[in-house]
Amino acid sequence: MARMSGKVAFITGAGSGIGRASARRFVEEGAKVVVAELDVDKGSASAEALGDAGLFVRTDVKDEDSVRDALAEGARAFGKIDTLVNCAGGSIVDDRAVTDVDMAVWDHTIDLDLKGAFLSCRHGIGHLISAGGGAIVNFTSVVALKGAFPGHVYTAAKGGIISFTQALAGRYWRNGIRANAIAPGIVLSDRVASRMDVDTAAPVDDQIAKAMDPNNRLVDDRHPFGYGVPEDIAAVALFLASDESRMVNGAVIPAEGGASAY
Repeated sequence: MARMSGKVAFITGAGSGIGRASARRFVEEGAKVVVAELDVDKGSASAEALGDAGLFVRTDVKDEDSVRDALAEGARAFGKIDTLVNCAGGSIVDDRAVTDVDMAVWDHTIDLDLKGAFLSCRHGIGHLISAGGGAIVNFTSVVALKGAFPGHVYTAAKGGIISFTQALAGRYWRNGIRANAIAPGIVLSDRVASRMDVDTAAPVDDQIAKAMDPNNRLVDDRHPFGYGVPEDIAAVALFLASDESRMVNGAVIPAEGGASAY
């Protein structure tokens, strides 16, 4: 039997990057997926590629009404929602140290990276309870596991995701709901790859080699697995969303090639 057979996942940011790769993997494993994406073109294309198993719902994760309505629409279309994958997010180049950063960066980043996951859970957990339980997969980052990242707003948002995930796990196990978080390292999504002049259409080994070039390198050569592609992280999300991980709750899974450990 497919690992996600009979499950319905609500995936934010599923129009690109890790979210899109996760949507594809989930459908391959038998799930139906609500593509919750702000960008209409990307969201529509992502859902179309999933066939009848995908539904695009334009969603602004920073807006409570938008998130509530998107969840309701997904549940109407597929009969339930039992999996939340809160993938929407990202840092911006204007992020700085706390003493220097413009507070507009705070408003944007906290709303996107922390409030977005909060709202998805706020209005999604009721659907999971109605479905008899389920799984929540949140996205933190390697920057929340180390103190070296120069963007302090993004670090704060992703650190908040860890505590929030643990609080969810400690409260909603009573309802048959598990909550875990993934802490990716540098993932060669379209956005990140473009900054490093990496061609995402190239073979994966070529992408990694380009990223590991000394002129590009963001992690040192102690971490040969420190660069990944969205499909690498989607595989971790699939495990955490599936019943295979039923003994995993309240965990933060580093997926960053060991960069936070040594």
